[in-house]
Formats: sequence, structure tokens, C-alpha cells
Amino acid sequence: MRLFFACSMLAVLVASCAGTRRSERFFTKNLPREIQQSPVFRQSFTGFTLLDPATGRILCDVNGDHYFIPASNTKIMTLYACLKVLGDSVPGLRYIAQDSSLYVFGTGDPSFLHPQFQQWRRSFSFLKTSPNIYRVPNRDGWTILGPGWAWDDIDEYYSPEMSDLPVYGNVRRLYATADGRLALAPAFWQKTFFRDSVAASRDSLQIARFNNQIHYNARKIWAKDFERWIPIRNAGLETRAMLSDTLKKSMVQLDASNPEWSTSIRKKTLFSTPIDTVLRRMMHQSDNFIAEQMLLVCAGKKFDLLRQDTVIRWILDFSLANLPQRPKWSDGSGLSRYNLNSPQSLTQVLLRLWQEQPRERLFSLFPAGGVTGTITDWYKGKNGKPYVFAKSGSMSGVYCLSGYVVRNNGKVLIFSFMHNNFTGSSRPWRAEMQRLLEEIAER
Repeated sequence: MRLFFACSMLAVLVASCAGTRRSERFFTKNLPREIQQSPVFRQSFTGFTLLDPATGRILCDVNGDHYFIPASNTKIMTLYACLKVLGDSVPGLRYIAQDSSLYVFGTGDPSFLHPQFQQWRRSFSFLKTSPNIYRVPNRDGWTILGPGWAWDDIDEYYSPEMSDLPVYGNVRRLYATADGRLALAPAFWQKTFFRDSVAASRDSLQIARFNNQIHYNARKIWAKDFERWIPIRNAGLETRAMLSDTLKKSMVQLDASNPEWSTSIRKKTLFSTPIDTVLRRMMHQSDNFIAEQMLLVCAGKKFDLLRQDTVIRWILDFSLANLPQRPKWSDGSGLSRYNLNSPQSLTQVLLRLWQEQPRERLFSLFPAGGVTGTITDWYKGKNGKPYVFAKSGSMSGVYCLSGYVVRNNGKVLIFSFMHNNFTGSSRPWRAEMQRLLEEIAER
């Protein structure tokens, strides 16, 4: 009996070792060869790193130490900063209450009156019930658009301006009413900047690039499903007028050096939206505005200074000082082509997140393959259960995907796929990545 048991155990060990060797051979030889010889990937510059979070060991690496434009994979860096710096809620407003006067300082909170966060209106309710509101604009000197943003994006909904006290996501909604006429929301914009104009009769619609004027042909009937989100120009300067109109009360805007309030008085903080609610929107919908504003919020919380470069430098110098390749990190969203990162460094950031956050929370923040966010149509899994939790990133000639892959045995691996310098649609690259990630999961 003992001999039978010993032989059985020996057989199990031999089979286990054989399985381990096959797995090692797949990761060190077969997988790199498949990536390097892929007829799709050979049309671009491709990098890939696969890491085991249990050991910290790199299982597979192809050009992983090279720099790539990461596009929205930059939001993984912003996510890390937010989880490192902020608590469980977004700082909504900072304020000083003196007698019957309220002095308000913006924190950069992107959720204030944002159409996607209407359930959380604590900051608005606070201002609504406050008499004699004075807005103190920020003078920290950030740029309203990120460094290296493409000129072609300036009119697009996904690249609105940054500001210390954003309202309605710093965008306006242009839409068709039930009778096919154009309308603009919030109503403040329609009353102030919407004009029926002969000048627009030919093109039906003219949207000014450098101010908030919109000229339209009132005689044109529009399709009922017409909708367009338009960035607000000079958003920081328009905040007072917008809020006064929305609050139905006057808000006085002060100069930063106005003697009527004192910076020596300690400011109080009013918290607004749950942090995970905002971060899920940032990661699942790849919301550039939220990413940029949340990096400003981090800077304000850490340094009392609304400058993205301060918190970026601090994160890279201290929290992420030991990355294999130091990223060039220029903005919060990844819109900038100045951003550069490597698959090896991104997997290390993902490893830190894995080590510092509960699995359930972390996976809820990342899009789930076949279920949520920008990878809803990909990585569905044969049993309908998500096996990829990852952030995509795309722009012309760029497609990246970095995150976590869950193998059939339940083991989680960390990966970063980065592709640059191709032309045309990214769909072939997505399909090829799906094939390889399925193979990794099923091995």
C-alpha cells in the first residue's frame, strides 16, 4: 500500500514537472516567436511584457524595454496617482466662511454638475444654500489644454479645457428638440451665445473656434437624434456667469490678491463624489476630461497647488522611482503624443496596483472584456466570464492594451501590449491580441 502511494505521488510530481516545463517553454520560446513572427504585428513596432505578480518575474518580453506612445494607457498612471493621493471621495470645494460671506476655491473636481454624476450634488446644494458667495479664481498657472495635444482635437468633446472649478464637464450639449429645432443646454448658453444668423444659412451651423458663439439657421429642421457635445471656451472665465445663472443668485468673482479674504485662514474642504465612481468613468469610458481634472485634484490635495507637473514629478521621483524605464509623463489622459512609456514600466505600475489594492476593487476599476467599457466587444471568453481586465489606448497609428489576464486555473498574470507606427484600422491588431491572450489564458 505504501509502495502504491509513493508511486502515485511520484507520478503526480513527474506530470507536474512536465506541465511546468511545457508552460515555461510556451512563455519563453513559443509566445515570443508568435509575437515576433505575427504577420499583423510585423506591420508595426510592437512591444509586449508578461509578468507573474506572485513572483514579480517577467515570463515573456518582446521589446519591453523600448518606449512607445501609450495613448490612453496613460490613464493607468493617473489611476495610480489618484489611489495613492486621494481618499474615498473627491475634494469638491475648498472654502472659507466669514460672517455671512463664503469664499470658494476650486479643487478641479470634474464631477461638479457633470451630467454623468447628477446623483451627487453636495457641492451644488452647499452653494445653493449659502449667501454672499465669492469665487476666488486659482492663479497656479496650469494650461487650459494639455502639452502636445493635437490641434485637430480642439473642437472635440473629448478634449475640453481644464479649469479649477469646472461646470457641466466644461462642455455644452447641442441637440434637436422634438419638433426638429436646435437647442443648447444648459439654458445659460442658449440665452447668451446662440444666434439665428443669415451667415449660417448656407452651412446651417457655425461653431466659433475661439469663443462660445454658435450661429445656426433657425429654418432648418434637424433629425430628432441629432446631438453634439461642444467644449466651452475660456471655461475658467465663464464659471462665475454660469454658476450665477444656475444658482439663481449672484456670485462675485474676486482677484486672487483681493484683501477681502485672507489666505492665512485655514480653508475647509467639502467632499463630493465617491472616488471609485469617478475613476470607473475615467477608465471604462476613457474619459479624458476626468483624467486631466483628477490629476489637478491630486496636485491640489498633495501640494495645495493646481499644477499637474508637480504631482507627476512627485509620483515618478518617489512612488515609482524604481521603474525599469522612467516614463515621459506629460498629461493625465494620454491625448498628448509627448507621453512615452514602456511595457516593462507599465507592468510594474500594474503590479503596484495589484499589491496595494483589493482584487475586487481593482478589477471593478478596469474595463472587463466582453462586459464593460472600451473592450465590451472583445475578450468575451468562451464561457462568457471575463478573463481580461485592461485599459485600452488608441490614436492614429497607436493601439495599446495593458492590464490583467486571468488564466483557466484562476492564476492572474499582468501584461502590456503596445503597438506604434502602423496605418489604417487597429482592428487586426485587436484580433491578434485577442488570439494570443486567449492562448495565454487557456494554457
